[in-house]
Amino acid sequence: MNETTFSIIRRQSGAQTSSATVAFDGDQVVVDGTIWGSNGCKTADLTDISYDTSADELSLSVGTREMPDAGDMCTQAILEINYRATVTFENGLPDTVSVSHDSGDGLNPVTTATP
Repeated sequence: MNETTFSIIRRQSGAQTSSATVAFDGDQVVVDGTIWGSNGCKTADLTDISYDTSADELSLSVGTREMPDAGDMCTQAILEINYRATVTFENGLPDTVSVSHDSGDGLNPVTTATP
């Protein structure tokens, strides 16, 4: 792995959605996902990323956390938080990519993909 980026695409009220798609694009793995937050003060974060060379597997974990500038007044609506994670590889793409989410209820597998 050379470089990893993580960004929030959109936060909006919605449902308890947990999904992700994986795309293999040149020397990059791109994960577009949606994780849910329990209130309007939540955002998403890349909580763990690891590459197991012996298994040739990339594992990404995304979780929710309080926004640093959230304050005390949060809406009580469930949020859908859309994100994008991009991982660049120097020596070829991994054989397997797995994505897990933790919305405060423990880490749960979301998807596993192969090129």
